[in-house]
Order: sequence, then C-alpha cells, then structure tokens
Amino acid sequence: MPSEILAGAQTPTSAAVAAVGNAAASPITDDRLQQCVDYWLQQAAGRPMPSRADIDPLDIIKLLPHIMLVDVLDEGRYRYRLIGTANMQEHGVNATGRYLDEVLPGPEYRDHVLRLYDECVQSRQPLYSESLFMRPGRLVAERHTKVVFLPLAPDGEAVNMVLVAQVFLYLDPTSRDRHFVVGRPYREIAHARL
Repeated sequence: MPSEILAGAQTPTSAAVAAVGNAAASPITDDRLQQCVDYWLQQAAGRPMPSRADIDPLDIIKLLPHIMLVDVLDEGRYRYRLIGTANMQEHGVNATGRYLDEVLPGPEYRDHVLRLYDECVQSRQPLYSESLFMRPGRLVAERHTKVVFLPLAPDGEAVNMVLVAQVFLYLDPTSRDRHFVVGRPYREIAHARL
C-alpha cells in the first residue's frame, strides 16, 4: 500500500484543484475534517468567516482532540494558542504558547507549513492540504497527514486566528512511535482552497 500511495504522490492533483470552491467535489476525505469545515461555514452564517467568539468548543466536542487554535501575530508570526490532545500526542510536545517557527521540524517542512498559514490568512479562505512523510533514507511512505486551515476574524476582514484540524494516518505502524516533531522527508499530495 505505501508504494501505491507514493507512486501517486506528485504535485496537487487536478481533482483537488478542480474542487476549489465546489463543495460537491471537496478533496476532503476524512469525516472529522469535513465536519470541522461544515461547522466553520455554519458559524460564518453568510459572512466571509466567523470570529473566535463564534466557535463554541461544546459544539465540536468530538473534534477537539484534532483541533489547534493558532494566533496570527502582527509581526507575521504564528503562535499555538491551543493544541488538542491527539495533535499534542502526535507532535510529541505540548507547544501551547510557542511560536510555530520554533517548534516545526526541519527548515523545508517548517517553511512549507508557514506558507500554508500565510496563504490561509492572506486569501481569507479555508485551505486543505495533505502530505506524505517518508522514512529517512528511503522513499517509503510511513505517515499521511490531512489538515484544514480555517481563518477567523473578529471583523470579518482581518484574520487574527486560524482554526486548524489535523489528522494522522499511519501507513507503517512503527512510525507511530516516532513523534511528528522529528523531521522527516515529506511531499504534499493535495492542496486546495475551499
């Protein structure tokens, strides 16, 4: 199975690109992530985006382990405000209160993730991304992540926070013992604005 997934791991798929703005052809294949996007849309209630005040954790209690809230700071940096238990376990560290650029592993992956946040904040649109992580020294996929970035703005314009939902799938069960903060070669396999 990992070699089949890796064989298809190229740049974002044309299906993912075509899905932008088309809910019927959403690239999201994980129900938890789709529920988070649906909740964000519901809370936006016709506005460009909801605010943090519109997000009630009691409404999404089953999703909380996969949720992160990230502050958008004036100097163009991002800081973890809250990290759900599943993400904290996968990352291998409680990074609450820390800057993303200090926590994310490896300069290439760190820059990739920061570009995803920048795109979400600048476009003021939800963003979906999937990546495969390979075993070091071998191009064998061991981990698959899926993530949505959902902008929040108190005035409907200036994004001050990003609601993130991220899930991890294991193609190699032994990779579960290696925390996400340990740098791994990666390849983004899907990228779409929603």
